[in-house]
Amino acid sequence: DLSSVLWGSRFGATSGPGMGRPNISPTAFLVDFCDKIYISGWGSSIQGGNLSTAGLPHTNDAYQTTTDGNDFYLVVFDIDMQGSAPLYATFFGGTQSSEHVDGGTSRFDRRGRVYQAVCAGCGGHSDFPIEPVPGAWSAQNNSSCNLGVFKFDFDAPLVIAGLSAPDTLCANAPVPFTDHSHLAATYLWDFGDGNTSTEAEPTHSYAGPGTYTVTLTVANDAACNTQDIDSIQVIVLDEAPTLEPMADITLCGPTPSVELTANSNGTADLFIWSSTPSFGTPLNPTPADSTAIVQPPQAGTYYVQASSPGSCPTVGQVQVVASLLNAAAPDDAFICADVAAVLTLTGIDPGSTIVWSPADLVDSGQGTTQITTTPEQTTEFQVQVTGPTGCAWSATMEVLVSSMNSTEVQASVDQSMVLSGTLVQLSVVPTTNVDISWSPAGAVSDPTSANPTAFITATTTFTVTVSNGVCTQPAQVTVKVVELQCDEPDIFVPNAFTPNGDGNNDVLFVRGRPIASMEWKLFDRWGELVFESTSLSQGWDGTFGGKPVDPAVFVYWLKAECIDGQQYLKKGNVTVIR
Repeated sequence: DLSSVLWGSRFGATSGPGMGRPNISPTAFLVDFCDKIYISGWGSSIQGGNLSTAGLPHTNDAYQTTTDGNDFYLVVFDIDMQGSAPLYATFFGGTQSSEHVDGGTSRFDRRGRVYQAVCAGCGGHSDFPIEPVPGAWSAQNNSSCNLGVFKFDFDAPLVIAGLSAPDTLCANAPVPFTDHSHLAATYLWDFGDGNTSTEAEPTHSYAGPGTYTVTLTVANDAACNTQDIDSIQVIVLDEAPTLEPMADITLCGPTPSVELTANSNGTADLFIWSSTPSFGTPLNPTPADSTAIVQPPQAGTYYVQASSPGSCPTVGQVQVVASLLNAAAPDDAFICADVAAVLTLTGIDPGSTIVWSPADLVDSGQGTTQITTTPEQTTEFQVQVTGPTGCAWSATMEVLVSSMNSTEVQASVDQSMVLSGTLVQLSVVPTTNVDISWSPAGAVSDPTSANPTAFITATTTFTVTVSNGVCTQPAQVTVKVVELQCDEPDIFVPNAFTPNGDGNNDVLFVRGRPIASMEWKLFDRWGELVFESTSLSQGWDGTFGGKPVDPAVFVYWLKAECIDGQQYLKKGNVTVIR
């Protein structure tokens, strides 16, 4: 009731200026199983304080026998602090930093171990005595006054009991118990069902289900506490049912599905089939179904678990060995007369032997999963595959050869370069006994016609596919839209011509596709009008008054209006050469 003091004592510096005043700020206190007294604390002059670990006593077996006055102090006293000196005392800290606690925490356990949080490494030092160990967050101080954490074991001569059991225990099944004791010399296990054992780690079977308290008593006459007791509760389930999985399966060739079965002879109500030993993804639709359909099957190990409510599970497995399980042949090939066919197998196991026939028609790839062939007529091909396990599989496929060559398919257009808004005529050959398909279908007048028209507003590539049912061959033609220029070079008048009746360059024309209307006049050197025209199709033949003009230079005047309304005016010279 805190009304009286049972005993009291003090400890501190035995010499120097620290005598007679506080030396440390305590951080943890403990009385262990053997009534030894443990104290930890820090002495530091940080922030103007006057604490100091200088002058505090230490034992000869101390972890650290020197101090800069700004360290932790760990000390162990005998029962009720009997005796004039500590049983153990050590300093713990760096030679540069002022270790202290700013609201950190520390704990002792009753085995005599301290877990301490420290404000360490102040000033940016890394002198805190931390041994680098695997898994440590950091063995170096990366800034000023970081958190340093240490565990210090005083290795007290205590016997401590500790035990554990598996998570799942089954009736009539051996249960291994694990010892976690410290300094135990003798053992006494009480399994809670009237049975005991003196082994360090015994195995025990429970005759029936239930909840049992397992107690372990360990002793050691050399330990200060002589003995210790610990206990746990274990839950024992009904014994596991019997389980007979089906025999291992060997699959050869493509198999759409496989049924997995198991039999518990009526001892189980719940079943789980899975492709993993953790049974994370059941393969059977309901737990009451002891069978599972695997579709498509895969080679590997399949696991089955059988149980009843409140019982332990029994686990079995079935091994599925498969060869050429996903083997597949290509569809029949349809080729033009001048094109090679490529036949490709899939799902073939590495190391398989592959033989194609007729062998004389295999151009390349014999012995592999892919061949090329150019038969002159429709031919049936066979392939025989033998897997590394000896599994044999065969398939047939047909290569249908057309009488039409791929080079016969040609596409054309009457105008390959046009102005936007031009109607062009498309064509393709051959046209007899074939199906025709143009794309883009919406850009042509009839996508199934051999000669459709197309209204061009942008540069377009037309693809036409011609097929006679066996040979299917595409062809392309591009119509390019050019920008309208109501000027040279899109409007052009030659600067000379030769009206000599030889059929070459006998008539002078105005050239200009964008011209919608025009007025064209030619004059001789005296300014007399010798020819005029308002049509692109009407040119000058080099005559005047029904007679050929003499070789000379003539002047022309051309005024034109283009299809977009732009105006063009040009004056120039033309030389008549005879």
